[in-house]
Amino acid sequence: MKKLVFTALAVVAFSGVAMAGTHEVKEVKVLADDCTTKAMNYIDNDYDRDGTHTSVENHDAYQAYLAGCNNNEKSITAS
Repeated sequence: MKKLVFTALAVVAFSGVAMAGTHEVKEVKVLADDCTTKAMNYIDNDYDRDGTHTSVENHDAYQAYLAGCNNNEKSITAS
C-alpha cells in the first residue's frame, strides 16, 4: 500500500514539473517554391485529383514535371 501511495504522489509531483515548461506552439506555414514541391502539388491537385491514374502514370508525370521545372530554373539562373 505504501508503494501505491508513493507512486501516486510521485506521478502528481512530476506531472506538475513536466507541465510547468509548456507553452503554446504557433502554427507556421512554410511556402516553398522548389521544383519537388511544385511537382507533388501538380500531381495531387491537377493531374490525378480524382485518383484515376496508376502509380506508374503518376510517377512518370511527376518525373516529367520535375525535369521541366529543373530545366526552367537552370535556364533562369544562367541568364
